[in-house]
Amino acid sequence: MASDPADIGRELGVEHERYAFSPRYNVPPGSALPIVCDSVSDTGEILRCLETAGWGLVPGWAKDLKIGFRAFNARSETVADKPMFRSAFARRRCVVPVSGYYEWAVEDGEKTPWLMHGDGWLFLAGLYEFAKCDALGIPETDPRVTEGWYVSTTILTMPSQGHLVDVHDRMPLMLDREGVDRWCEQVETKGEALSILDVALQAVDVDRVERYRVSRAVGNVRNDGPELVAPVSE
Repeated sequence: MASDPADIGRELGVEHERYAFSPRYNVPPGSALPIVCDSVSDTGEILRCLETAGWGLVPGWAKDLKIGFRAFNARSETVADKPMFRSAFARRRCVVPVSGYYEWAVEDGEKTPWLMHGDGWLFLAGLYEFAKCDALGIPETDPRVTEGWYVSTTILTMPSQGHLVDVHDRMPLMLDREGVDRWCEQVETKGEALSILDVALQAVDVDRVERYRVSRAVGNVRNDGPELVAPVSE
């Protein structure tokens, strides 16, 4: 999260912004992420919003924030039917804009981190949820809380394609610019949501993604600085 997502607000048609940017280079689950979503206003208008969400989905029925640490990713193959995700998949889809993401590959018996990035932003398909912050024991001053609700998100994954297969067998579901609008669209049924998912899966183009090795220092979440995204030699 090295760049301010507000910079792409005009491109994505954002009308309401509630995200305080600070550059970060090592973002673990539980952290605050920016999400772009379409929501219905009190007057029935569809507003595109840039919001803050905790990484790790916490459904409205949850009583413990820790449930989110088991739900920072959602498999695209099962997301429509898993109780943890199915409601959000049908009604609350969002996009997580990132500068890049890390993945670990096993090379010569050792784990090696890679940074995946694009020419500009990567738009990751996600879901979001709301849960009462008092039920979770979270203060309303938490940046992930909006008007008494804890906002959380998860990122969809899919089988890796193209050159990313060499790094890991899974990858995030990445959207192009048109895919952002389709993914955020408000629909009424599970079938419509599945159609949106199918189009998104078919449109993935991993040739837009570049990658290089980075330092193993990224494996320690206490490390956070621009040196983490510097390429290292083979």
